[in-house]
Amino acid sequence: MKRLTQTYFAIFSLLLALLTGCGGERMRQRLQFVAACNEADTVFTKAWQPTVDSLVDYFRSYCSANERMTAYYLQGRVRQDLREIPQALEAYQHATEVADTTRDDCDWHTLYAVYGQMVSLFQAQFLPDNQMKALQEAERVAWKGKDTLAALVAFDLRSRPYHLKNLTDSVLIIEKQARERYLKYGYKDKAAQAILGSISILLNRRRYAEAKRYMQIFERESGWYAADGNTMAGKVLYCYDKGRYLMAMGQLDSALHYFRQTVAAGKKEAGYHGLMTFYERKNKPDSIAKYAKLYAAANDSAYLHVNQEKVQQITAMYDYTHHQHKAAEESEKARMREYAIVGILVVGLLLAAAAHARHKRYKTAKIAEINRLTADYQASKTDRDRLEKMLAAFEDTQAENEKLKQELRSEIGSLNARVQEYEARFRQVRGDERLEALRESEIASLFNQKKRHTRKNSVPSDAEWQQLAEAFAHYVPSFTATIAKEKQLSEQERRVCLLQYLDFSTGEAAILLGTTAQAVTNAKSRANHKLFSEEKASTLGRNLKKISIV
Repeated sequence: MKRLTQTYFAIFSLLLALLTGCGGERMRQRLQFVAACNEADTVFTKAWQPTVDSLVDYFRSYCSANERMTAYYLQGRVRQDLREIPQALEAYQHATEVADTTRDDCDWHTLYAVYGQMVSLFQAQFLPDNQMKALQEAERVAWKGKDTLAALVAFDLRSRPYHLKNLTDSVLIIEKQARERYLKYGYKDKAAQAILGSISILLNRRRYAEAKRYMQIFERESGWYAADGNTMAGKVLYCYDKGRYLMAMGQLDSALHYFRQTVAAGKKEAGYHGLMTFYERKNKPDSIAKYAKLYAAANDSAYLHVNQEKVQQITAMYDYTHHQHKAAEESEKARMREYAIVGILVVGLLLAAAAHARHKRYKTAKIAEINRLTADYQASKTDRDRLEKMLAAFEDTQAENEKLKQELRSEIGSLNARVQEYEARFRQVRGDERLEALRESEIASLFNQKKRHTRKNSVPSDAEWQQLAEAFAHYVPSFTATIAKEKQLSEQERRVCLLQYLDFSTGEAAILLGTTAQAVTNAKSRANHKLFSEEKASTLGRNLKKISIV
């Protein structure tokens, strides 16, 4: 049936092309007009949708691969401006699929723009892996099109997915490589701009000498630093980082100036945080309270009513791959219905024309055949209308879900920033204070209670052992990292190390592990040998305490 309907559609397309040959030029002019509006940064509204959809319908079957790609690209741009993100991504995906990259006349510029739009959407949707793939394709396309600067920019933007995944080491590497590449091709200003994200990371890590060197390069060569040395053209957060650096160097009054600039430029969350830390250094309680309130207010709206369970639900709500499959199925069904309708009409026309030329003895049979085909056509049309109504109802629900998803994704980004801030603050707590907090934790207290009982049901469960290991990872990560490196440690040996670090005696460890004191002593001896190359069980605790808490 599918092959037959495709044959009918091909015949119908040929007839239509012969009858409306002049229509092709009008469609090309319309395509060029929409493309020009897009180049002029037109914000597309709902009124543009029928136009771009008709372009896609036309160029899907006629003209060159470049025109087909452009039609899909413009359809994606309209969908994107209408905030129909899955549909926009679907159109961009179609554009990449119809592009003929084997031809010398391939429109590399438009194909690069397609991947560029996909990159921005994946960034907004917090899909770093998809974004990285799109950036790699964009870079490949740019080199194919001999656009060196575009290729360098695509490589430079690879730092964004790593930012989303909080892989700061990778961000530093990518931005350093991007700078080197820009310099190689003579783009000194962009080489300086490429390291902007590294400055914040280096400040977070208190690598002030490196941060200072990068800041000097940025201010001297980026072209974004104003002549008066006070304002940044479009890079307001640099003012905040500059203030942070000056605070670290003890230049408090200069830091205050940059924090106020940050607030004035609209970045209130960062600016108020900087002002709060400034007045903490100045030990001015009234000002601390004032800016702590302002800072909290800037954060509260983003973090209110959000928890980890909601984050997981939000992530599960959006599955772009699933949408692609569903959209492809619906598209195929719609196309098959169109083929069937066109096929029926063509066959009906051919049969009607043949009926006039043939003998009357065929007339009755042919009329009956036409009636049968017409009945099939009406049935197909009825089914199509029913499915279209179902689809419209589904799309209405989908629009409401999209609004909720957009709001929740925004909350995810803000929550992630706050989590990173709390992690940075926790790393600044002294090691002895964190060790004391571990000893006073709820799970450690539970183990202290259980060690006083000898009943078998007092042995901690696997879940409780896991909670204790997670507490170690939180409060003394260096200890956990040391133990984790030694993959040959058995589960019992790792648990013995945890108890030994918390000063549990051999007898208490035997109760908690549900074994004998001799078995605990043997496990301590094995762990001491594997970790520190010592045979005695008695020195394990002392050796474990030598691991620095960072």
